[in-house]
Amino acid sequence: MKIDTEKIQQYLLEIKARHREIAELLLKNSDAEILKEPWVLKGLKYALIETAEAMANILQHILAKDMGNLWSDT
Repeated sequence: MKIDTEKIQQYLLEIKARHREIAELLLKNSDAEILKEPWVLKGLKYALIETAEAMANILQHILAKDMGNLWSDT
């Protein structure tokens, strides 16, 4: 099976968007403000989780397309 490059691009765009959100939050708030404001900290954590999920989705897709052929032959 072939890797879906459009799907990979979609995940990469999601990672870039979350990166921009994280950078914006870090620029607008000092470390002390981030720790003092629970919603800012939660927003950062959520953006990091979404980034990690998009990265995992890319890896899972690549492995499924590449290794899937090996597993189906056994």
